[in-house]
Amino acid sequence: MDITQRKVALCMQLTVLVAGSLFTGTLVYMLYQEQQHSIRQEFSKEYLLRVDSFKETVMNNLSSLHSLAVLFDVKPQASKAEFRHVSSRILATKAGIQALQWVPRVTQDARQEFEQKNQENYAQFAITERLKGQMQAAQIRNQYYPVQYIEPLFGNEAALGFDLFSSQTRREIIQTSRDLALPLVTASITLVQDPHKQKAFIALRPIYDHLSLTVADKRDNIRGFVIGVFKLNALVAHSKLGKNEGDIEFVIEDVTDAAQPQTLYRNRLQSSGQLQSWLDVWGRNWVISASPSHRFVQSRISAIPVLVLFIGMVMTFLMFFYVRLLYRRQIAIQHAVRIKTKELDKANARLLALTQIDGLTEVSNRRHFDMQLQKEWRRAVRIGSPISLVVIDIDFFKEYNDYYGHVAGDRCLCLVANALSQLAQRACDVFARIGGEEFIFILPDTEQLDGFCEKCLAAVAALEISHERSSVSQYVTVSVGACAMRPESNDERSHLLDIADQAMYRAKDAGRNTYAVKEVTQKALSTECTRQVG
Repeated sequence: MDITQRKVALCMQLTVLVAGSLFTGTLVYMLYQEQQHSIRQEFSKEYLLRVDSFKETVMNNLSSLHSLAVLFDVKPQASKAEFRHVSSRILATKAGIQALQWVPRVTQDARQEFEQKNQENYAQFAITERLKGQMQAAQIRNQYYPVQYIEPLFGNEAALGFDLFSSQTRREIIQTSRDLALPLVTASITLVQDPHKQKAFIALRPIYDHLSLTVADKRDNIRGFVIGVFKLNALVAHSKLGKNEGDIEFVIEDVTDAAQPQTLYRNRLQSSGQLQSWLDVWGRNWVISASPSHRFVQSRISAIPVLVLFIGMVMTFLMFFYVRLLYRRQIAIQHAVRIKTKELDKANARLLALTQIDGLTEVSNRRHFDMQLQKEWRRAVRIGSPISLVVIDIDFFKEYNDYYGHVAGDRCLCLVANALSQLAQRACDVFARIGGEEFIFILPDTEQLDGFCEKCLAAVAALEISHERSSVSQYVTVSVGACAMRPESNDERSHLLDIADQAMYRAKDAGRNTYAVKEVTQKALSTECTRQVG
C-alpha cells in the first residue's frame, strides 16, 4: 500500500470516526432532549392529578357545611344535642375540619334572654369579645353573632360565646356573605389553640328565615351562620397532593389580594414553580405552584443516552436501528400522554360543570345564571339586540312542603324543573334555579313573551301534581313574571331582574296560576299584559 492509499484509508477512517462521533453525539443530544420532554409531560400529568385530588378534598370538606345547614333549615331552633349529633357524624368522615359552629344573630334586646337560655347548656355562657388579648363580656351593640354551639368542644372552649362581629375581619366577611347570600371563605388564619401554629381558614354559610331577594330583606331575615374551621395541613395530607413522598415541591398561596398574597402551605419550594393551577374556593383565589424535585427527575432519567454513546462509537450502524426503535417507542409514549391529557381535560370540564349545576334539580344554578346573564347582557348592549328574563315561582310551595313533607317537596321541584327545562330549546337559552322554589329563563333575542309564558304555565299544569293546600287549583301551579328589554351601555342588568321579579309578584297579586309581562323601552316606559290560565 503506497503512501497515497494510506492517506486515503486514514482519511476514510478519520471521516468514519468523525462522522460516527458527530452522529452519535447528535443522537445522544436528541435522546436527552426527548427524555427531558417526557419527564416534563409526566410531571404535568402527575401534578394535575394531585391538584384535582386536593381540590376535591377541599370542596368535599366545604360541602359538610351544606349538610349541617340542612339541620337549621329543617329545625330553626335545633338543640345542642341535635347539633352535636349531626356535627359528630360530619367530623367522623371529614378529617380536615378543626371545628363546626352554629353562630346565630342575636339583637341587643334579646341578649340577656339568649345568655340565660344557653347557660342551661354551659354554666358560664356569655357573649364575649377579645379586648387587649383577654376574653371579656361583649360591649353593647345593636346585634351580635356569638358562637352558640361548637363541636368538638374540647380544645375550643374559648370560642364558645365569642362574638364574631367584634372582629373587624370576620365582621366584614359576615356582612358580605349575608348581603350576597353566598357561602364564603376567609383569608388564612393561625390557630392560637394549636401549639404548632398551623395555617387554617374559616368557611361560613348564611341561614335565612325565608327566601330574601333584596339586601335589606337579607339583613332582616338572616338567622345565623353555619361555620367550619379547616386545617390546611390536614386537607393537604388527606389528598394525593400530600402523599407525594418528596418527588414534587409545591406551594399553595391565596392570591385574592394580588398585592399581598398569603402563603397557605409550602413543601420545600422556595421560588416560582414550573406549573400553576388556580382554584376558586368560595370567593377566594388559591394558586398551587409546583416543580419536580431532584429526586423526581433523577428517578426518571435512564442510562440509555450513555449506552447509546458507548455502543454508537463501536457500532454506529447497529445503533441507528436501535435509536429508531427507541424513537418509535417515544412517539407511542407521547401519543399515550396526549390521550391521557385529553381525558384529564374532559374530567376537568365535567368538574367545572358540576360547580354550575344545582345539586337537587340538576339544572343550572344561580352562579351559572349570573355568568350567562352578564355574558348575554354585554352582547345585547354591543349589538342592540333584545334580552328577556322569565321568572317562575311555584304557588303555595311552603304549604305544599308543610302538608306533603320535604321529600315530596324536593320531588316536586325536580319534576317542575325538568318540565320547564324542556322549553329552553335554543342553544343560547338558559334555564336555572335561583332560589328555593324560584326558577328563571334567559332568552336572548326575544321580545314576544306571552306565548312562552303560556307554555311555562301549561308545562307545569300538565304534570298534574296534586296540591290539596292550593287555593287556586287542585294541582301544583306557578306564577310567571317576564320582562323584555333592549339595554344600553348605561343600564344595569340588575334592573332587568328587578322588573322581572316585579312582574312575577304582579302575577301573584293577580291570583297566581297566571303570568305578567313587562316590556321596558329605552324611555323607561312599560306595557303590561296579565292573563289567567287554566
